[in-house]
Amino acid sequence: MTNENSKTLTPKNIPIENIQDLPGAAEEKQPDKSYGTLVSSILINGLKEPVILRQAENGEYELVAGYRRKRAAELAKLKELPALIYDMTEKEALEYRTKAAKDPKTPIPGKLVPKTENAEKSETVPDKKEKKAAEPAAPAASDKEKRPAAKESKAKAPAAKKAGKEEAPAGTAAVGPTGTTITKILESKLSPPTAKDKKSLPVPSEGEAFSVILHPAFLKKADINTFSVDREADDFKELYKSIERFGVKDPVLARVGKDGELEILSGQRRHLIASELNYPVPTIIQQLDDDDAKILVADGNLHREHISTYDQARALRMKADSMKRKAGRRRKNDTGPKMDTDEMLAKEMGMSTSKLNRLMKLSEATKSVCELVDEGALATSIAYNIAFLTPQVQDMVVDLIGVNVKVSNENTSRLKEVAKTEKLTSDKIRDVLEGRYPPPKVVEKPKPVEAAKVLTPIPTPAMVSTNIPKSPDLPVPPKEAVKAVEATSAPAVLPAEPAKVNEPQDRENTYTTKVILTGDRLRKYFPDVSMTPREIEDSVYDALEERRQRLEKAKQKSEIFKDKKAPVR
Repeated sequence: MTNENSKTLTPKNIPIENIQDLPGAAEEKQPDKSYGTLVSSILINGLKEPVILRQAENGEYELVAGYRRKRAAELAKLKELPALIYDMTEKEALEYRTKAAKDPKTPIPGKLVPKTENAEKSETVPDKKEKKAAEPAAPAASDKEKRPAAKESKAKAPAAKKAGKEEAPAGTAAVGPTGTTITKILESKLSPPTAKDKKSLPVPSEGEAFSVILHPAFLKKADINTFSVDREADDFKELYKSIERFGVKDPVLARVGKDGELEILSGQRRHLIASELNYPVPTIIQQLDDDDAKILVADGNLHREHISTYDQARALRMKADSMKRKAGRRRKNDTGPKMDTDEMLAKEMGMSTSKLNRLMKLSEATKSVCELVDEGALATSIAYNIAFLTPQVQDMVVDLIGVNVKVSNENTSRLKEVAKTEKLTSDKIRDVLEGRYPPPKVVEKPKPVEAAKVLTPIPTPAMVSTNIPKSPDLPVPPKEAVKAVEATSAPAVLPAEPAKVNEPQDRENTYTTKVILTGDRLRKYFPDVSMTPREIEDSVYDALEERRQRLEKAKQKSEIFKDKKAPVR
């Protein structure tokens, strides 16, 4: 039995999950990437041609024709399929599949299943506006008669709730936040582009956004996007499987670069996977300045589930710098206080401002330093100190850590200060990290002499006491002789200060005695080499005073016992 042409019939929408494969039908499965063009067409125009289904004896639907359309609809994440349902036997369905593969115009066997009662009612119910126009104006009395019915329906509402039925929400929907408004949809370009094709796309004006489905070769990575893609991460592998099965669902965001080509601002990983699978890429094209573009690139990386410290630090720095430039461009008549962009960004990231600043400083650290932080071998605070060093010195520090040289906050902070004034070598860096540099201050040892000498000062005329009577046997030497003796005999120790004329002099303050103590004998009494000469001098004086007092007591004691031993007369 033949039926009408299926193109003239109205299909019904059947949930994809309710459609089963026809038993005994061997369908050759193809890779999902071969459905790219069909998926793009479904995303733009929807599925126009219905599939053919057989209603089995148990009421389930079995797919007779349209396997590619069903698979492409699954990849496009459609929930329902337009379908024509026929009442045919399984044998008739298999024979039709065989004949239709050779001649698509083969008539469909069986009888078309009529639409359900609800579907027929939905087609026969006229539009509300048409119904109001067709009905004559009802008198006021009739309105009064209808009011009790309305009350009755309200009374039945609680009963419906108890029965578990959901009520339709009342009132109009609230206006929620809006994202990018698409102002124009461009024709899809699924063929590999030439250099001229890449620059032929229209450029949106400020406030506009174009939507288009493109061959992946139309897009390239933005120059400002220097972040890496970890292909071994679990989230990347999951994204790859999802795109491989369903295609790219979330559009990438791009802008027209300085060279006239499209550069990706958000969706680098989606574009990378689509390029490998040769899948079309839904794209939104906007016109953005460099600061807005950098913020979008940074956000696209900061909101990844797993991001390395190296990428996170540079993304935070990029976003913070762009936010500061945008905050610095004030509008006219804007006299309000400037916003603290660091505080805003820290609040957005859920961290303190001090931690944000430490992480942003790591943008100056080398990748190997940041990898040690990710591995847990280096604390963030220590990496922060290392980030102040040059890249060459940072690499030397990493090499030393690799040979089990321990680092600490104190030593890396000292290394940072030493690097400001000295040229660092590997050995010097190791000494600083291990606490051996700078070396402790050591008192310079005096030069050794043969033996300890005590120099007795030669009395000078100023030192001669005027209370000593002149000897009657020796004549007083003339002044010229005294001067000659002073010129030929150099004093061992000069007076500390020149004597003042006509003033009484204290003998204790008129000269100094220089004593040089050397050798192991002295070192055993002063083992602390960090003692200053003044401290050693005070120690010697204390020891001499203690000895003087001890001798004085011993002398007094001996005199007392001597008196006791004297014979008593």
